[in-house]
Amino acid sequence: MGFFASSGYHEISDNGEIEGYGYELFRRLSRYANLNFEYVFRNRTRDDMLRMLENGEIDAVVPVNKTKELENLFAFSLPVGLNSDYIVVRKSDSTLLDEIDYAIDQMDLTEPNWKNQMYRKYFGDDVLDVSVLTERERKYLQEFRSADRMLKVSVRNAVFPYAYVDNGIPKGILLDIFAEIALHNGLKYEFVANDDSRKTVIVLDGRYNMDGGDDSWVFTPQYLHEQVLAGYDSLLYGMCIAVPRNSPRELASILTKGVLALSPKTVRSKVTKYAGFRIPNYSGELLHKHSRVAIVFGSIFVLLGIGLIASLVLLSFRRKLKTRQNELTYKLREANAFAAEAKEAKSKFLLNMSHDIRTPMNAIIGYADRAERHIKNTAYVQDALKKIHMSGGYLLQLIEEVLDMARIESGQMTIKERMVNLTSCMTDLCESFVPMMTQKNLSFIWDFSAVKNKFVMVNVNSLRQIMYNIISNAQKFTTYGGRVVFVIDELPCQVDGYTVFDFEISDNGLGMSKAFLEHIFEEFAREQNSTQSRLQGTGLGMSIVKRLADIIGAEINIQSEIGLGTTVHVRTQLKIATEKDVALDRGENSALDDDHFLKGKHVLLVEDNEFNREVAQDFLQDAEMTVDMAENGLEAVTRVREHSPDFYDCILMDVQMPVMDGYEATKAIRKIYPDTRIPIIALSANAFEEDRQKSLAAGMDDHLSKPFVVAKVLETMNALMQRKVNVT
Repeated sequence: MGFFASSGYHEISDNGEIEGYGYELFRRLSRYANLNFEYVFRNRTRDDMLRMLENGEIDAVVPVNKTKELENLFAFSLPVGLNSDYIVVRKSDSTLLDEIDYAIDQMDLTEPNWKNQMYRKYFGDDVLDVSVLTERERKYLQEFRSADRMLKVSVRNAVFPYAYVDNGIPKGILLDIFAEIALHNGLKYEFVANDDSRKTVIVLDGRYNMDGGDDSWVFTPQYLHEQVLAGYDSLLYGMCIAVPRNSPRELASILTKGVLALSPKTVRSKVTKYAGFRIPNYSGELLHKHSRVAIVFGSIFVLLGIGLIASLVLLSFRRKLKTRQNELTYKLREANAFAAEAKEAKSKFLLNMSHDIRTPMNAIIGYADRAERHIKNTAYVQDALKKIHMSGGYLLQLIEEVLDMARIESGQMTIKERMVNLTSCMTDLCESFVPMMTQKNLSFIWDFSAVKNKFVMVNVNSLRQIMYNIISNAQKFTTYGGRVVFVIDELPCQVDGYTVFDFEISDNGLGMSKAFLEHIFEEFAREQNSTQSRLQGTGLGMSIVKRLADIIGAEINIQSEIGLGTTVHVRTQLKIATEKDVALDRGENSALDDDHFLKGKHVLLVEDNEFNREVAQDFLQDAEMTVDMAENGLEAVTRVREHSPDFYDCILMDVQMPVMDGYEATKAIRKIYPDTRIPIIALSANAFEEDRQKSLAAGMDDHLSKPFVVAKVLETMNALMQRKVNVT
């Protein structure tokens, strides 16, 4: 690290020790990333440090502000302080920059207030809290300054001590507070008369119900948003800055962050400056010269004082009532706005889902009709069946995404780590995408050669779904003849027994705008709807990815540009599997080793829907099992009662049926043979976790949702029947 003297940032104490914001910054970064550092060249300037960085004599310099000239020479980290300070490194040091950005991300996640704490520590309480500006806000400020523009600010009815003119100079609490915010962001402004209607002005004593209606104004939070000034709340309470709605929204956002960043000490000093005055005391002089007159006038003043106090008390009471009314009105308006947004989001979601569900349904019905009309043409029928299968798979994916989000939000997503061969698991996933990639003539490349520790402990279902959703998006949004690349890189880890994996999925597809990237993890977010893009989807895929990544402790970074494609990095720390983990995994899966165990088994299929019965009977008989069928729960109970306890090896039970449902049927079967545990598996269209728990509570051994995967049904039957044999 290059060291140069900078008050508060780089300092040397009397005993020769280095201290300051920059030194503590790197100490904190070292907690989260593989970074060791030392300071060198103490008697140089910042420019000296930048030249030495360019020559390779040092590795990093902080703080540095972005300029086009420096961006051509160096690589900039994420922001690390006030006024968008950055750490700069050589462009060739991408590994170092990745470690620094990773550590900053971790600090923002685990210590979101770290910049504020450090700035107060090294620069004092008078320093404004750090407001992290977005790229759009920084661009607005840059254009504002370069154009040498001037904000027009005014008040409506405020007088001393809020705002007034003294010898031609505007003064007051509101002006001083606004000056702090404007100075912090480099905004020039001038005070204009409140009756000058020709100019678009920012109103400093803004409140709801202003002239023009609330639809004409955007309001910042109140100056006293945290009730920081005990004893002065009657002065500024309810006041905020009002920005004309036709102004750039970035201005309102910047001023909002400025209000929220005001320190209590700063606001208190402004209020005290104007409201902490005292009236001069002339009563002694008057009494000496005109004692009788003074007594008379004194009595009058006392009476007037009592009347004034009573008036002030009444006024204060009315003001508090008005304030409370404004507060309730504000909360009601917020609630109404939230309800309107929720209603709009619901309508938009239902509109999109209606279109996206009808599209594959139309294909399924259309191709089924086509197959019927050309039943003797084998090629037509095979093509129709293939497209019906694809459309059905897509329809199931839409439904699963909605259900997955519901499970995650309800906290019912089960998290269980187990040992897995990472490269083998990811290879299987990639191979499942080959048909879809081939259909669009996409070049799909995967490379896991950098993985050294293949066997790790991980919540494999969540990890697989994260990768599936990202690769699916890459395939979906890459045009015909494009390229999708999936690479896993293993990185060093500071924790013994663990390793860090970086999963990178890149494509050269349509890409995304920077504006949309800010909303990509929001539910139902789509840059274009499916009618415009001709690509269906719920807009839940990346939202699910983010929720699952948070659950397993992974972080996601996305870079994208319209027309150039997208690159997604998922980085997570995983435990390396030990011999004990391998032994446990083998024990748990030993029941699945015998592929021929199901042959000849006797199964009772309980299903009221004729089509579902035919489908299930077909794959059970293909597995060489004997199948009896029942159309409702009562018929199933009768069939079980007619035979010995060991007659049926397994029962596949629908849940919702006429006469008697699956829950009651299961309870009755358990009562018939209380000493024999016939494996009963629920096959139900009810797919939520509460449905699964209800099945287990009724006495069933497992719950599989429809449309079922044949391999999963057979695997579950295999495991349960072998468990029954082992117990017996």
